[in-house]
Amino acid sequence: MSQSQLLMDVIREHALREPETIACSFQPRGPETAIHLTYQQLVDRVESRAKLLVRLGYRQKYIALLFPTGLEFIVDFLACLRAGVIAVPLNVTRNAKQFERTLTILDDAKVQAILTTADTQKTLSKQLNEVNGGHESDFIWIDEHYRTLEDIDIPAISPELVAFIQYTSGSTSSPKGVVVTQANVLHNMQVMQASCLHPKGAVVGGWLPQFHDMGLVGHMLLPLYLAGRYVFMPPMSFIQRPSRWLKLISQYRIFCSAAPNFGYEHCVNLIRESEDLSDLDLSCWKIALNGSEPVSAVTMQQFSDRFYHLGFDQNAFFPSYGMAETTLFVSGGPQGTGVQSLSLDKAAFELGRVEVKPDGVKVVCCGAINKDFTVRVVNPQTFEICRSNETGEIWIAGESVAAGYLNQTAKTVTDFHAKLSNGDATPYMRTGDMGFILDGQLYITGRIKELLIVRGRNLYPYDIERTCRSYRYAAKGNGAAVFTFTRDSKTKLAAVVEVSRQALSDKPSHQLIDDLKALVTEEHEIALDRILVVPPGTIPKTTSGKVKRTACSALL
Repeated sequence: MSQSQLLMDVIREHALREPETIACSFQPRGPETAIHLTYQQLVDRVESRAKLLVRLGYRQKYIALLFPTGLEFIVDFLACLRAGVIAVPLNVTRNAKQFERTLTILDDAKVQAILTTADTQKTLSKQLNEVNGGHESDFIWIDEHYRTLEDIDIPAISPELVAFIQYTSGSTSSPKGVVVTQANVLHNMQVMQASCLHPKGAVVGGWLPQFHDMGLVGHMLLPLYLAGRYVFMPPMSFIQRPSRWLKLISQYRIFCSAAPNFGYEHCVNLIRESEDLSDLDLSCWKIALNGSEPVSAVTMQQFSDRFYHLGFDQNAFFPSYGMAETTLFVSGGPQGTGVQSLSLDKAAFELGRVEVKPDGVKVVCCGAINKDFTVRVVNPQTFEICRSNETGEIWIAGESVAAGYLNQTAKTVTDFHAKLSNGDATPYMRTGDMGFILDGQLYITGRIKELLIVRGRNLYPYDIERTCRSYRYAAKGNGAAVFTFTRDSKTKLAAVVEVSRQALSDKPSHQLIDDLKALVTEEHEIALDRILVVPPGTIPKTTSGKVKRTACSALL
């Protein structure tokens, strides 16, 4: 593979060498509904769509991709890469708040055209008309019926050209458009293969949304780079019945499947002991990647205890770290090492020091930092490199680091061109995440913006939220938010916890609140000043299921 190649060049080579090998398998419901594309079929469709996009004059222009989960998204996204069109993958949603986010992004990226299906266009047009007070939108819609019969030459694509804009989920701020280049994409493919040791032809996939960075880069693009197979199902199928994910892995012999911590928790909580899964064999699942939100050692232990009898190996767990700003992947593995964690002195940890102590605060390792990255732990106020026993902000340099944020020049300068105080000329990307490095392994302790400083202690909301979710009457899923608020010039600690409708009906709210206060005090030695118990579905979340803590304060 030559250095000048880009991802679509690699995929086209696979089609020449192995035209009949299956590249993609989409299973909308049961196995009998599965539809497939071989490498030859995939490349033929991509070439046809790429010629159409060039003919329509969209090279290096922004086009939104609004598709339900399916093969059409793959074809049109790759067609954008091939034609040098800048793809903006987005979520198709009926949720009013999330649709508002979509409109914000369409405006931010100055999108003029939308790639979609004819059926989806009808739904989207109706939503847009309602928002616009009955006025037709000005977007140009390009559905599956558009064709060009001209044999157009597709101009060569250079590595520095923008490939796509990945909008961040916005759990702590408004969504920002990360500018990912063609070179970024290929480099992150190489990084992932080196860190995860995926074999050529690996089967990769699961339920992650295609518009989200982990689903797009880690599940969809990576297997196509490896001459492997991308296997996927609609996210809602998993949400409704999580055992479908495990069945998909067993049926297609999936080698690598990823999920945020919530996905593993969802399986533990919602797959009933009585459900017959005896015909499943999960021994094929060599990389159970866990990323995109804080990784819980407890959740992974519960998952492995629950499903080891189906052949799941707990050493397959692969906690990792990455973000849209680094295309996707930064650290993880090595393969087969499972969950590694450190036990730290609690008092020292809350003061920003790393001191190993038995029975202390557990911090899960996010794996080995890939050698292609330079990663520093930096004091976010002074920009000095921290000592080895201190936590600080994670700064990253490397070829997978994106070009910046779309239409945000000042933020691109501060976040993507940060310089250390020691005179090092290297431009670093500031992640906003706190953590430390030990023996080449990365440990993430939380986000700077989410760090809670209460009564002189540094607390991270995830730990307290996990305790709240363990309450016997807590609703299943990611239903707790912990944050600070100010009263009488003092910082106070609050929690909003989703409780089952049955408990809300049967128990007085003061009893539920007292229970939760006692639970948190016992576990964390801190008192919650305010607790709100709410029905399931009340807590605002991002499109990828992360809790929007800042928005939760409005519930008080």
